Formats: sequence, structure tokens, C-alpha cells
Amino acid sequence: MAGGKVSPRQKMINMMYLVLTALLALNVTKEILLAFTVIDNSLKKSTENIDAKTIKMVASLQKTAGENAAAKAALGYSNQAQKVTADFVDNIHKIKTHLLRYSQGATNPDDANVKPEKAFNIDEKKMSEYKFSNGYPWVLTKSGEMPELVAGDNLDDHVRYFNEELQGKRGKDLELAINDTRVKLLEMLKKAQKDPLLAKNPETVSFLESKMNEIAAKTSLSAGDVKNPFSNVSGKIKDHEGKELNWAEVYMHSTPLAAVFAILSKIENDAKLLESEICQVLGEAVSAADFKFDAIIPVVAAKTGAVVTGQTYEADILLAAYNSKAEMKVFVNGASVPVEAGIGKFKVTPQSPGTNNLKVRISVPKPGGGEETKEADAEYTAFAPSAAISADALSVLYVGLENPISISVGGIDPANYLVRIVGESGAATNAVIRGSKGRYTVSVPKRQDRVVKIQVAAKLPGGAIKPMGEKLFKVKTVPDPRFICGGIEFKGAVSVESLRMQTSAAAILDNFVYEGVKFKIVGYKFMAVGRKTNGPKFANSTSASLDAIKGILGQLSSGDIMSFSDIRAIGPDGATRVLDNVSAIVR
Repeated sequence: MAGGKVSPRQKMINMMYLVLTALLALNVTKEILLAFTVIDNSLKKSTENIDAKTIKMVASLQKTAGENAAAKAALGYSNQAQKVTADFVDNIHKIKTHLLRYSQGATNPDDANVKPEKAFNIDEKKMSEYKFSNGYPWVLTKSGEMPELVAGDNLDDHVRYFNEELQGKRGKDLELAINDTRVKLLEMLKKAQKDPLLAKNPETVSFLESKMNEIAAKTSLSAGDVKNPFSNVSGKIKDHEGKELNWAEVYMHSTPLAAVFAILSKIENDAKLLESEICQVLGEAVSAADFKFDAIIPVVAAKTGAVVTGQTYEADILLAAYNSKAEMKVFVNGASVPVEAGIGKFKVTPQSPGTNNLKVRISVPKPGGGEETKEADAEYTAFAPSAAISADALSVLYVGLENPISISVGGIDPANYLVRIVGESGAATNAVIRGSKGRYTVSVPKRQDRVVKIQVAAKLPGGAIKPMGEKLFKVKTVPDPRFICGGIEFKGAVSVESLRMQTSAAAILDNFVYEGVKFKIVGYKFMAVGRKTNGPKFANSTSASLDAIKGILGQLSSGDIMSFSDIRAIGPDGATRVLDNVSAIVR
């Protein structure tokens, strides 16, 4: 409970004791005493859980001991450790029984006439709801909890028991028992290091030694020189007269009986925890250098999971042995994979087609300490879902545009596609196809061919090139656009005032399959006839600007006529086109 390197848990408990001791200078309320009982019951449940774990580990050793000499040796040391702990816990229970009798006024702790169970606050009518624990006369509820002590605030009887009677022998004996139990339990690992059956492998000896040192450094089962909470100097605490105080005088003096019971339960918990850790290490040491396999499974390892007609499917088929109980760790491309019954369960949902490489790493804890790691490479190919639904009449490539084309060949990695474009008869063409992995664009700078052909082949895993199919595409020019002036369209009468506000003409495509296709107006002719124009008025423009007609527009009024002709525009193919004439009546 003091000195040396202690765990964060022990530091917390020690601090709790210091705080609780400080509270004794105040009036100890019923709520504080009940809190001690809650702590005591919590420690008891923790001890029961630790005990159950230890029993399970020793039972596992027992099953192996019949056929494994090393397991039999480890079982012997585990049984010895349990005996050491059982004797120690029995002594703690005996001390609790003595204190219960003292709290009832007994002068002899072994006085059988004083009933320890009377020291608990129990209604006699409800006594049937309680039971004795482990043969000792303190009672527990049906849930396994200890009831409230009648004299939980007693500050004197346990001081007399531990520190005054027999010249403080009982307190010193408890301190000695705590430390002796720690040493005896750790000695089980020291003995195992020299055992001819367990120590045959250097790895096992190293494992036992490192674990023994690790457990010795962190165990809380310790009593002796304590650190003065009011100074930074380690060593025994002294009272106001300069007399050195032993462990029991520090922790059992001016402490209510309820707190003393919690302290004793905590010591019992520490002993059980140390015993459990010792038994676990002994069990692991049995197979410190071995891996055990308890299950087999058929494995089919194929070079590829998909083939096309004419391609050879190859696979290695074997029976693999594995450990279904191994606490192994599986990682794929650095990410952890869940493990069920010794088998890693890898799942992935690819979002794009192609070959995906997997870097697999498996780590298995070696019973002798450390981990054994193995690595492997794997791959899988994802294919985009495809359906052969097309309308041949719409298989068109437009001159001057980047025409998008998607290609998918079932069972083949898109990275292995070989795509080319030729004329209808297989001759060279000015059309160019670019892209990779199933996504392509086709550009036709000028209409040279009426029809072109896209051919697809694939490189198979064995290196062979296999044709996969071809498709004909018509080559067409982009349709002519429609002439407008700014936001003004020539549909019915046109407001001359609105037309005067526009700055340039434009050409637009209606309902074309591709969006964003641009045409540029590079010239037009304008004619208008009206009551104020004194005959036809003409204007020519070599750009899209409407500045050339602004003067004539100023002479027009309702009922006059205007028209645009010889409208020239350049499209995405670079060729100049003459668009349809437009005319309108002034509104």
C-alpha cells in the first residue's frame, strides 16, 4: 500500500484513504459511513470477478496438463499460488470476524459467545433474507452485499486490536503477511524460470522474467514504509513525539470501523489480482514458443476471380490449418479488419472499376511474448455494372466536339483495355480517341468520314491480346444555331426600344444533346423600311456588335419592318456558316 512504484489505481486509493482519514477530524456522518460500505461491497464484487477469471484460466491449464508436461508443471505452480492466496484471504476474514466481536464488546476475539453477525444493522424479522459468507459469520444480502455496520463509526476497538494489545503484534503480523504473500506469489514465476519442463526454451525464460518484473513493479499488494503526505521525504511517519509509526499505526489509527473493513477488502482484492496475473503468465508460458492450430478450412487461391471466354482459369486448392481462438490482428492496406473465430473478415465496396491491390498483414501474439507478423499481397478487380442498351440511330460523333465514350468489358480490368478508332473500312481516319480505363473522348476536327468504327481489345492476365468487339458511329456536324439580338428573339413583333438596349447578337442551339456548345457571330446585314426612313435603310457589320444599326433603329416606329440577312457564325469545328434570315415588324 506504500513505497516503490505504484499504479494509478493504487495512487487513487491511497489518496482516498488520506482524504477519509482527514475527515475523521470532523463529525463522521452516517452518509460517510454508508459510503465506506458501498466501497467495501464494490471491492467485493471486483474480487469475485477476478476470482472467476483465475478459476477459468486454471481450468484451461487442467485440460492441457494430461498431455502436456509443461502445462502440468505450470498447473502445479498455479495451484500453489491459489493456496498462498487462499491462506492469506482466510486470515483477512478471520481478522474481520475478530473486529466484529470487538465492536460488540468482546475482550477475547475468539469468544464464541459473542455473535459477529450481531454487529450488523439487521432487523431480526428479516434475518432469513441474509446468509453467511464463506463460512465466516458476517452476513450478506441476497445480492451478495454486506449490510451496514452497527458500530461503523467505532474508532477505538480496532486500534486496540491492531496497535495496543500484544504490543501491536497483530498489526505487525498483518503487515508481514501482506508482504510475505506478495513475495510468495512472485516466487512462483521465479521457480517456473528454473523448472526443467518450462525453461527448456530461452524465449519462455525471458518471457517469465519480464512478466515477473512487470507485475512486481505494478502490484498494489504491499505494506511497509509509507510516504508522509505532508512532506516529500519517503520513510516512516512520526507522531508529535517523534516516535516512528508502523503501517498499522498509520492506517488503522483514528479510522472508523467501516473504513477499516474497506481497507481489509482492498487488501484482499490486491492479493486476488496478483494471484490472477501470476496464473495467467504461467498459462501463457506453456506455449511460449509454439503456435497451436485447432481448425482446418479449404482454401481456393485464384490468380484472377474473373475470366473471359478463351482465357484459362487457374487456382491453387489446399487445406489450411489455423487457430480459431487466436487473438490475431488483421490489417488490409493499414486498416484493421474484424476477426471472427480466427478468420479475418474483409469487406470492401469499390466505387470505380479497376484492379485494386491489397497489402495484408497478420499479427499473432506469441505465448512467449511479442508478436509474430506475416505479410502477403492480393488483388481484386472491380467491374462497372453494364447493360447492352443502345439506340443505333443515336451513335453519333459530332465534328469539333469532345464526344464522351464509355467502354466496359465484363471480367476485364479497364486498365487492360486497348482502344482505337478507324474508318468504316478499317482505313486511317482523322478522328482521335483519348482516355483510359473505360473513359474516353473522341474528337473529329473535320468531317472526313461518314462513319467511323471504335474497336476494343483486351490484354489478358497471361499476356495475350483478345478482340472484344467494335461499334460503328456516324459522323455529323453540329446543327445550325438560331440568331438572336441579346435577349431579343424574333418571334412576332419586336419592341424597338428593347432592341436599342441590346449590345450584341448571338447564336444559340435549342435542345442539343450536348450543353455548352458555342457559336460566334462574325457578321450580318441589316435592312429596315419605315415611314420615317424615306425608303429602305441598310447596314453591314463584320462582328456581333449592334452598334452599326443603332442609328437606323432610332428612325423606326410601330408598324415598320426590319430584317437580318447574310448572318455568318463560326462553330466549334472552325467553319463559317450562314444562318437563316430573321425579320420582324416593329411593335
